[in-house]
Amino acid sequence: MALNNYFDFADDDFRYFKHNYDDGFIANSMGALAQSVCEKYMKHIISEYYNPDNPADFNRMNSMLRTHSLTNLINFLRNKMGIEFSDICESEMRMIDGFYFSTRYPGDDSIELDKRGLEHCMRAIRSCREETIDICTKQNKQNV
Repeated sequence: MALNNYFDFADDDFRYFKHNYDDGFIANSMGALAQSVCEKYMKHIISEYYNPDNPADFNRMNSMLRTHSLTNLINFLRNKMGIEFSDICESEMRMIDGFYFSTRYPGDDSIELDKRGLEHCMRAIRSCREETIDICTKQNKQNV
């Protein structure tokens, strides 16, 4: 499989996450991976369908392609592109927002994931993936 865009990389990471999840494996790094997968799905939408009109918009786009904040990506898609995820999907993604750091480093904000936490991760990934596919399908139909 060729990895050519954010969606391909997100799906590759999703398959890895799902394999471990289905095997009952529990590791904190899976929380960071879950957040990263959702990031890449949303970044795919931005990279494929956002057309900056000026240098400031181009810089905003590049900033979004470097962020690890699911909330910032959700807001960019809504406010700059008019693209919204369902309330349920947004809620699931906001629940794992921050896992990129809190599951990887010690400190006051660090957390330890258990099976229930990974279930939240899986729901967020699945809903983000499904809605990303729907959004991309709609965008492709509009561009025809």
